[in-house]
Amino acid sequence: MKQYRYDLIDCYEKTWDNFEDFTQTLTKDLVYDLQTISPDQVKIHFQYPAESTLLVVNGKWFMDSIHDFANNHNIPLQNITFRGTNPKLVETYNFWHRQFRYTEDKINLELDCFGLRLYNKGMYKNHIGDKVFHPTAPFEQIRDKKMNCFNANILPHRVMFVQELFDQGCLDVNNNIISVHHFFKDKQFTPELEKLLPIQYDLHGDWESVYSKIFEKDTSLTDYNKTGNYSNIYDKTYFTVTTESATCYSMADYSSSMELNDYLRPWYRELFITEKTFRPMLYWQPQLIQSSSGILRWLQECGFKTFSDYWNEDYDNEPDGKIRTQMIVTEVRKLLNKSKEELHEMYWDMMPILEYNRNLLLTNDFTRPPWYTSLRS
Repeated sequence: MKQYRYDLIDCYEKTWDNFEDFTQTLTKDLVYDLQTISPDQVKIHFQYPAESTLLVVNGKWFMDSIHDFANNHNIPLQNITFRGTNPKLVETYNFWHRQFRYTEDKINLELDCFGLRLYNKGMYKNHIGDKVFHPTAPFEQIRDKKMNCFNANILPHRVMFVQELFDQGCLDVNNNIISVHHFFKDKQFTPELEKLLPIQYDLHGDWESVYSKIFEKDTSLTDYNKTGNYSNIYDKTYFTVTTESATCYSMADYSSSMELNDYLRPWYRELFITEKTFRPMLYWQPQLIQSSSGILRWLQECGFKTFSDYWNEDYDNEPDGKIRTQMIVTEVRKLLNKSKEELHEMYWDMMPILEYNRNLLLTNDFTRPPWYTSLRS
């Protein structure tokens, strides 16, 4: 059995609406070898470590190209594996398969969530350990702020979230650490909110200046916006509000082509999970997460504990992004209405959960089963 591995990062053309047909551009060596090798004696591993699996090739989802490629060369579909970063990939693939390829076999699927692996011991030895804040200050010491909420790349869902924070009276910068990318506002916010900008950790200037303002840079690491020391943020606050890279349950309306949107909407599902979700765990921080619905459920399936004993997490079951945002901010408002003393008591009461999550994040090898496994159904 001969193995072939192809990384879709090597593709020259990569956009959501038009991704090059990698089964043609990357597999020339395999096609050549098939002149002398039986198709059932090859195993193919495609992978795409970047965020999203919304890859459209020739107007159709990229799985269509993989199936066509296998059929054209008589390669058994069970000999092909795709490794991606979308935890809803199996669900999406099954929806797609039932609708378009129900008479055919299925390929294998693997999940690789880079955010889940990023802080594992051994990957960033210079960062883990003494360099991160540990909540061992005297129990009586009250922290300076209540929450932190960073919105570096002010994408549409973050505009909606920050606006909702403002509408529910949660943009109190005296008691919280908040960032809004003010120079990209471009009248996306209401005039009343625009008057507040810039606030606190707004990002402007070159990226070196921006990141040095937010965290301590470790020059031994290349991607220091993910691995820099954020202690100066987390040791001042009691909880984190995380706005992930995307919040869509379905990516169907991201394309400028309504025909493509209509094609994707019935079955495509996406879940972005990056370092933004796992970094608070590293710093003993509880969090509410604005992301696709089901993110908390997926974290629980990975073994992590969430915080339903301390606030309502029903927002995780709401598919509508606007309603979900309102539900999250309502819980944020309730927390911010508590005194720092009340938050202090709550924080130390949840310390067993925070310790458990941090230990799981650091000590489990999420590149191995049951977290990273071949999924065929």
